[in-house]
Amino acid sequence: MRFGILGDANIARRNLRPAILAAGHEIVAIGRRDPAQGLDPIWGDIKVTDYEGLIADEGVDAIYNALPNHLHVPYAIKALEAGKPVLCEKPVALSMAEFDELVACVKRTKTYLYDGYMVRYHPQWAWMRDVAVGARQFIHAHFSYPPRPEGNVRNKSAWGGGPIWDIGCYCLLSGLMLFDGVPELRHIQKQEEPHIDVEKSANAIIAFVKEGRGEDQLLSLTCSSGSALAQSVQLIGTDGWARLEVPFNPPAITRGFFANSDKGEMLGQGQEVVFAACDQYQLMIEDFVHAVAEGRQADLSQSAHVTAILSQMVHS
Repeated sequence: MRFGILGDANIARRNLRPAILAAGHEIVAIGRRDPAQGLDPIWGDIKVTDYEGLIADEGVDAIYNALPNHLHVPYAIKALEAGKPVLCEKPVALSMAEFDELVACVKRTKTYLYDGYMVRYHPQWAWMRDVAVGARQFIHAHFSYPPRPEGNVRNKSAWGGGPIWDIGCYCLLSGLMLFDGVPELRHIQKQEEPHIDVEKSANAIIAFVKEGRGEDQLLSLTCSSGSALAQSVQLIGTDGWARLEVPFNPPAITRGFFANSDKGEMLGQGQEVVFAACDQYQLMIEDFVHAVAEGRQADLSQSAHVTAILSQMVHS
């Protein structure tokens, strides 16, 4: 498959470029707001055009949308309407109105779209879904990083900046992957940045509600753009617990830990599980290409929950 990339973003250079090439596909063009500025040398000798030129390029089979968050929906729609399947960076939309507009376009054009949550493809999540902890009760999910420069896109509210949209989505996704039921925001506490118009941190409690289940499953979520680089996910059940060492940006080889009452000691490090080396971005690219070839319908059900809950958190 011949990919065109909207935006010379860091994640495109660092993660998607090697993943696309390792999966056996091509990157044939980059779309930039100002093509005259050229490209990072890592791209080599590749065609550079503007956004619209990239979408119209007949030599491009599919689009990877790495633009800032507020441009995800408008340019995904333009690509879909041009008949190009889209792999879109997260979050796929910044409001339910935007999300509904995007879903309507997917249905109208019958063209595939996937929101690029690469974490879904790492085998550590399949392990955590199956690990014996009894009835699942609680998840504690944390993701933080140090402050970014003031002009960084993550610090612009109108562009969908702030840690809720940027990394809170991963914490929420951990609940969507490990729990069942419908997520409902029960509590939110935010600390605002004093000199820019985005939040500095957020703590939230999200209940996963399922009819007929006596108790709700609860996700405790913390995200921050003003703390040390750290991430963790711990699942707690009636008979045990499990945690991932690096849940969202794991190295090639990463680890999980678990304990349960059948195996004795519950406190301490727990038993270690080592996962085989993999690139979750490459696995995502391979599945995206297969989905397009198979004519698979886009499944944006989790994205609907992410958009709804994060919107409530941002605007609360």
